[in-house]
Amino acid sequence: MSRTERAIVITALAYMIIYFAYFLMQMYLAANGRQVSPWAILPYHFLGMGLSIAGLIVTIRDLYLRPFANPNSKLTWLLLILLTGGIGWLVYIFRHALHPRGTGPVTRG
Repeated sequence: MSRTERAIVITALAYMIIYFAYFLMQMYLAANGRQVSPWAILPYHFLGMGLSIAGLIVTIRDLYLRPFANPNSKLTWLLLILLTGGIGWLVYIFRHALHPRGTGPVTRG
């Protein structure tokens, strides 16, 4: 991944953590009787959606540009990224995406 791609993915991940804490705070305030407007969270929700989609696109692009020893590894990683609700995405990012792409096939899948 290039520096820009890494920045997009890391920003998306950091935003997810911050957004989750903000959402919990809004739920806590609503549970304690404070009126919470949907507009308090809606702009941040759309920002997070945009960042997540951009991060996902960058990650899938990295997946298909990265050489793997087994040709089925790309399909397996794609399915894990798309079907595991973000867990596969996190695993792929820390296992492969943050490391430089090699020019030849890698030994691990």
